[in-house]
Amino acid sequence: MKKVVLSAMALAMGSFVMAQNSSEINQANATGGALVTVNQAGNGNKSNVEQIGVQSHTNGTVTTVKIKQQGQGNKSTVDQGDIWNNGSTSTGITIDVNQKGKENNSLVKQGGGLSKTDVDQIGNRNNSKVDVQGGYNNSIKVQQNDSDNRSTIWQSWSGNEIYVTQSGDNSNNGANNSKIRQTSSSSIIDIDQVGRRNMSEVEQFGEPAFGEMLSTKVNQNGMDNKSVISQQGNYNKISIAQNGNDNFSSVDQDGISNEIYTTQKNGNGNRSYTSQDVDTSTSLIKTLQQNGNGNISRAHQIGTTDASILVTQNGNGNNSLVNQTMVNSNTTAIVMQSN
Repeated sequence: MKKVVLSAMALAMGSFVMAQNSSEINQANATGGALVTVNQAGNGNKSNVEQIGVQSHTNGTVTTVKIKQQGQGNKSTVDQGDIWNNGSTSTGITIDVNQKGKENNSLVKQGGGLSKTDVDQIGNRNNSKVDVQGGYNNSIKVQQNDSDNRSTIWQSWSGNEIYVTQSGDNSNNGANNSKIRQTSSSSIIDIDQVGRRNMSEVEQFGEPAFGEMLSTKVNQNGMDNKSVISQQGNYNKISIAQNGNDNFSSVDQDGISNEIYTTQKNGNGNRSYTSQDVDTSTSLIKTLQQNGNGNISRAHQIGTTDASILVTQNGNGNNSLVNQTMVNSNTTAIVMQSN
């Protein structure tokens, strides 16, 4: 009987120990206003913070990490300063992570520039990964509510800003997935997904020949919408809004003055494919498929000069294909379909 009681007590003590919160902090040479604050309430939360070699600061001296975790099994990892291990230093730098719920996971790696990262996760099993925030005027905000949302961000040099908000305060929402890769110049990406199982993938490039002004905005409200975006050069802008369910939008841009807007309003199962490749001069593609279902739009431009494509489809089951290749001067194509 004694043995049974003792082993029961041992088990209870073991589970008690396992349930404890854990925090590990390592600060070295993090001069300026260096500060790390960790506040954890609940069970099994884990926080890991490393500030190393963060020495370069502007006058508004800031080097801060604040982590607050409430609930169970949440995990936060912050690595800021010389994230490339090459001796580079950082200016500014602030990270604020707040996780409330169960089994949320946040990873932030930040270094270089006036930096700022703010991650807020409220719900269960949300996952936020800011894998690299490089230089320069950086800011990243991720806010995920409800459950099972995934956000992955990779960001490097220049004007950068990324905001991601996924899902509303509604038990029917969640499981949205956002992937962003930005190596850019003047940059901004703004993604807002409210609903369930929406998926967004964005790539913006900033190599010497590409990058320029860049901007991407994706807003998907319904369920099971998917948006895939890729842009490379010059004065760029892409804006996609999908409000219904099961809509798909694919956008690919390459050069000169670009702009693409795609709006697929309250209908379901609409498909939009837009592509401006290589040199499309002062480009513009605009697609609007409003309240109908099952519409398909394909628009493609290459080598045009003043270029332009405009497609509007209102009813159900409309199909539009516009292809402009190597056309000069004031190029335009307009399609309007309704039923």
